[in-house]
Amino acid sequence: MANKIISGIYKIEDVETGLVYVGSANQKSGIKKRWSNHLAKFRTNKYSYKELQDAWNIDENRIKFEILEICTDDGLLEERENYYIKYVSMIDGWTVINKQKKAKRASEPKSTSKMKKAQQGELNGHSSLTTDQVIEIKKMLLDGIKGYIIAKKYGVSGTQISRIKNEKRWANVKLEEIVEYEE
Repeated sequence: MANKIISGIYKIEDVETGLVYVGSANQKSGIKKRWSNHLAKFRTNKYSYKELQDAWNIDENRIKFEILEICTDDGLLEERENYYIKYVSMIDGWTVINKQKKAKRASEPKSTSKMKKAQQGELNGHSSLTTDQVIEIKKMLLDGIKGYIIAKKYGVSGTQISRIKNEKRWANVKLEEIVEYEE
């Protein structure tokens, strides 16, 4: 039987103190994967909530993982997580320790075209090359000059030249436009 991805709301509790972290997992990641991430942080002593990390360090059996609600509608996750963050403290002995007292799901960007444009060429802040140099490099590539020779000339890595050639970088400078411009 294949592993089914379960999405919903869960809690991580220190059973001795009643301190509770409430979290959620969507259908993409699933609760099992989220719990695996939490466990990895506990095991490496890098858990975000010191109270739970301290409890784990004393006795890992003090930490209990439990599904509070299965929720197959990812659109409802934030609402249901907020419900539990707000009301779980009404259960005798439980204290919510979430740093954010309201769940907030990351939303998809509406358009990435402006972001992609800003990351291209000289404007991205990470380029050691100018647009004119990239034009020269693309001309040299058209002339069949080896990438390692070009890389040495401009003091950049062969990988950077390869990315320019394959238009993974500087895609805004098109080889066809360079050729047409010169003719």
